[in-house]
Amino acid sequence: MEKYLRIGIVEDNDALRYSLAEILGSLGHQVTAFSCAEDTTDSAVTETLDMLLLDLNLPGEDGLSLAARLKRVQPRLRVIMMTTRTAVDQRVRGYEMGADLYLPKPVSELELLAAVRALARRIHSDAIEDARDHSALVQLNAQTMQLLNGTATVPVNAVESALLSALARAPGQRLQPWQLLQATGEETTDATLGNLPVRMTRLRGKLVQAGCPPSALKSLRNSGYQLCIDLELL
Repeated sequence: MEKYLRIGIVEDNDALRYSLAEILGSLGHQVTAFSCAEDTTDSAVTETLDMLLLDLNLPGEDGLSLAARLKRVQPRLRVIMMTTRTAVDQRVRGYEMGADLYLPKPVSELELLAAVRALARRIHSDAIEDARDHSALVQLNAQTMQLLNGTATVPVNAVESALLSALARAPGQRLQPWQLLQATGEETTDATLGNLPVRMTRLRGKLVQAGCPPSALKSLRNSGYQLCIDLELL
């Protein structure tokens, strides 16, 4: 399944920035574009990014400094540096400052998309590994309506218990919205469908309280939700 990403672009060339945003956005990625490093200071935006496409020759703070700064607080942020600085010592410096990939400009669209796909696979693998690390002892007791992980006990309500039970038993642990509502005994209406994302966000929060990573419950683009941990039903 395609892994849709939250991608930031830092590029002071307006035409190139718009072009990159359009290309990546057309593939379904959530793109936020910045014209300079100083525009990235909103932590609410940058702390949710999966990947950063970064020009090095920026006005003000340069791309190398920005990459190092963001990597310090987001070690798993994937960074593609794009630049005309192609000397060996410059490329080495780029990797030392946080680049996962270092592409010389001009970058062809085909090569850029291949680079994004390669890093998307790494991001996906990281998410799976995180889920495995946190999921070994997660249990749902449907009678007492509690999530358990050996050290934490998190209460859930009857609807949340039904949703988790249905997801845990489903093929691939994924269900469409109407199937989730069916599991709770509700009709599929505009109102119940509109309220479902709020419920799933609260449920994800309770999984996190029980020691799971935020990726334990994923929203699938146009196709419902997937449980990404091994949940033992008691």
